[in-house]
Amino acid sequence: MKQSFYTLLLICGLFFAHQFQTNAQGLYNARGYWEESNKPTYREIRIKQNTGDLLTAEELEYLNDHEVYLNRYFERMSDSEKDRYYQMKDEWDRELSNIKSRESNQGEFEWRGRDRFVSIAYGFSYGLAAVSIFEIDNVGAVGVPLVMGGLWALGPVFNPKKFEDITRPVLRANNSGRLLGWIYGGSLGLLIAGNSNSGSQVFAGLGAGGSIALGEWAFQKQKRENYSEGHIETLRHYGILGSWVGASGLGAFQVVNTNAYGAGILAGGVLGLAIGNQQSKKYPYTIGDAENTTVLGLIGTGLGFAIAAESLSNSESSAIILVPAVGSVLGTVFGHKSARGVFLTKKQGSTIGYSTAGAALLGLGLMAIVEAESGAAIIGVPSALALITQQILFQNFKKENQSQTFAQELKSKTGLDFSVDINPENYFVNQRMPLISATQGLNINPSQPIVNLSLRF
Repeated sequence: MKQSFYTLLLICGLFFAHQFQTNAQGLYNARGYWEESNKPTYREIRIKQNTGDLLTAEELEYLNDHEVYLNRYFERMSDSEKDRYYQMKDEWDRELSNIKSRESNQGEFEWRGRDRFVSIAYGFSYGLAAVSIFEIDNVGAVGVPLVMGGLWALGPVFNPKKFEDITRPVLRANNSGRLLGWIYGGSLGLLIAGNSNSGSQVFAGLGAGGSIALGEWAFQKQKRENYSEGHIETLRHYGILGSWVGASGLGAFQVVNTNAYGAGILAGGVLGLAIGNQQSKKYPYTIGDAENTTVLGLIGTGLGFAIAAESLSNSESSAIILVPAVGSVLGTVFGHKSARGVFLTKKQGSTIGYSTAGAALLGLGLMAIVEAESGAAIIGVPSALALITQQILFQNFKKENQSQTFAQELKSKTGLDFSVDINPENYFVNQRMPLISATQGLNINPSQPIVNLSLRF
């Protein structure tokens, strides 16, 4: 029995030794060697050396250490990996040059799929407005919107000078103006025509006209003034919020006159734009901050609807209609206050928006699975999950950004540049490096740091 145990132990030992050797060989591969050979710092020093520039003592030490490390790395590679390196080197070098080319053209504007879709969609909506205005009820009812969508996509062909040197914020301002123009123009149509026989035609005509006019005005103004994307997003948020609160207020007072709703939506929107403009002047919100505020406003609206749905079964007061609007306002206020000093990036803001939408969809799916019948649960659970997700992401981004801000402030006040870089994978690399007797004045046993503390004066 004892002999069988030792035999089994020996077999297991040989197996794990084989696995360790295989993993060690896999650590030294062709792609890894190429990446180590093309580290930015190493390449910059080599270029500096090849052009005849004088290297500092630190640069010489880094160059010698890294080249010794590369030699050791190459020696540890298997013959097949060495052959693969020579076969793939030219292709990988081209890949590196393509990356540099893309980086050099980062500032160049390009029409993304989303941009094309939005532009065509607005043109399509103007076509639908034309169908309503001229009461087209034949085949043209399908063709006119398609023609208008195509015409709006051909804008850079008809007026190329208009689209010269445009930027992403210009397009954002244009789309925001189009959206608000539809709301304000349509509300003006309701104010003028109300429930008259021509009400739908006036609504469609003024809505489309307002969208085109306000979109063009925002496009040209952004090209001249170059406002931040955070400013644009804040104005759009408040422009919609004001109209929403205006309509909710009229509903709470049980107003049934359509003209009054047109006036309330239009007045609320204009007031919202004025407040948003003042709010943006008080603090330089980033696009990430503004998107986070919009997310919180939507979550507040959802929670407000959940409360209203629960209250409707116990009360007949029309004031309950105001609860979702109050939730929108509270979410907006909380978003603005929490964003101060955080400076969320565009990526962070879009990540919050994307993830909270996923959390809300998850909650809605769970309510469908359990066959929930309560309106408060159907709306409240997705909103609550979205709020939890938003807070988790926001707090993580807040810590990350504030730590970077602290380092920048420390550098500006004291001149000290302190950073920490942790690379745990270097432990395994160092373990596989053979030890050689040191020669005085030359470090021939280089190692890659696991924790790199950098302090510059």
